[in-house]
Amino acid sequence: MVKSKSKFILGKSTLLLTIFIGLLSLLNQAVYPQIIAPQLNLWQKIFKPVRDPEPPVKPRKGGSRPGQSVCLVSPDFPTQTRIIWNTQPLFIWKNSEVTKDRRTEVKKIAIEALDNHESKNRDFKAQIVTGKQSIPYQGEALKPGQSYKLLIFLNQESNSPTMFVPFQIMGANQRNRISRELMLLEKLQKNQGANAETIALAKAQYFANQGLWSDVFQQAYSVPNPSPQLSQIIKDLPNQLCD
Repeated sequence: MVKSKSKFILGKSTLLLTIFIGLLSLLNQAVYPQIIAPQLNLWQKIFKPVRDPEPPVKPRKGGSRPGQSVCLVSPDFPTQTRIIWNTQPLFIWKNSEVTKDRRTEVKKIAIEALDNHESKNRDFKAQIVTGKQSIPYQGEALKPGQSYKLLIFLNQESNSPTMFVPFQIMGANQRNRISRELMLLEKLQKNQGANAETIALAKAQYFANQGLWSDVFQQAYSVPNPSPQLSQIIKDLPNQLCD
């Protein structure tokens, strides 16, 4: 895990002036272009990499037949454990298609420390998610620097998960730095008269630049009253990633 952390370091420490310049540059990308281009184009620009031949997001499918298995979108299953900034992350998956009046779907989820290998001594609170394909974590905030696994249950009564995906909450120092930069970014956005979706767009672009795709998704899904364009993108993303 230490090796994984070292590979994930987002960059060397920079002067405060450099941070301000970088954020101002980000604003030029996220705020001013909406004057001359639809906001849809900006969301598409952020999510375009997931449609490339080698996307940065690598969903994990719980079966071998396309359309007949659950597909885990976020956290995904890259070669290295996915790092997440948010201590109450958003989980996204795609249930299987209906075939012969049957459908494989996630019934409940739970979070467990990655180093807990004792199935008989599990201590977690499950969230019932029947009928859903995304949900924010509703338990106590996860601890920075700690590694966890998202447990997936296809049977609501079972205590044995069908599959799991590991992830790690970003370390405290790095997370605090990003938190400060996000606060500054939001303040600058509000000074420009930005609405909730535009602010979420700017933050999503920031996270995309850092390679924090779980947090990118969370920004998109967090908009309280998304535009029709954003709603369509959210609807299409699981299909684009899992099909």
